[in-house]
Amino acid sequence: MNPGVSKHLPGRRWSWRRRAFVGAAALSVVLVVILYVLFRTPDWYRPPVVAPDQRQAVRNNLVNAEQAFTESLRSGGRFVYHIHQDDLNRWIAMRREIYPLIDEIAPPVLIDPVVLFDDEEITVAGRFPIVASDVVLSLDIKPELIDDKIRLKVTSVRCGSFPMPRDFGDMGLGRRADLEAEALWPGSPAMSGDFLSGFHIDTQAWWKNGGVDYRVAGIAVRSGRLDLTIEPIGRHAVARRSVQSLSD
Repeated sequence: MNPGVSKHLPGRRWSWRRRAFVGAAALSVVLVVILYVLFRTPDWYRPPVVAPDQRQAVRNNLVNAEQAFTESLRSGGRFVYHIHQDDLNRWIAMRREIYPLIDEIAPPVLIDPVVLFDDEEITVAGRFPIVASDVVLSLDIKPELIDDKIRLKVTSVRCGSFPMPRDFGDMGLGRRADLEAEALWPGSPAMSGDFLSGFHIDTQAWWKNGGVDYRVAGIAVRSGRLDLTIEPIGRHAVARRSVQSLSD
């Protein structure tokens, strides 16, 4: 009998068992961390809840914002129009009351969507159904003004706090859309492309309330605010023809 062999075999068996146990424990910890990061709700994700007694105030706020844009256009000079994050999210929370046909135009992919404005970046987040639960999915979008078009491009996707591929899930970010001017609403600009390679929006459009053509001359994302530099061009051609026909 070789005492050296009999002495070390039990130690080797224990070593492999210990390694297997440690490996399994480490894998379990990693899986738990991944699941936590995937399914946790980020602290910043807080969809606003508009109380019944505040709903009319939200509608009034939207009307005032539209009127401010109209009056600024009619003034004839270049101006910077501010869209505040908190106002926008309240409008989004009441979107089905303000515009009941919204789901027919854009079927909701994200439940309870929220928009965040940060320095040079827009984040769109919401609950996304996956397996038997919902996760908070967020998209970081980079807006840029390129060749007289606003380009919106998704730069990153996160599930909870976990980075995901940009084409994650059935979100259609790579699906191309080509929309002519006024295809969505009177005065809407032409749009084309997809959000993975770049969705392009013409900078020139017209505002129905004021009947004025305008151009977006600049776009800047600040903390909690989107700033659009607007340049009025003049009375819209259709509006001019309508005035002329009435005078005749």
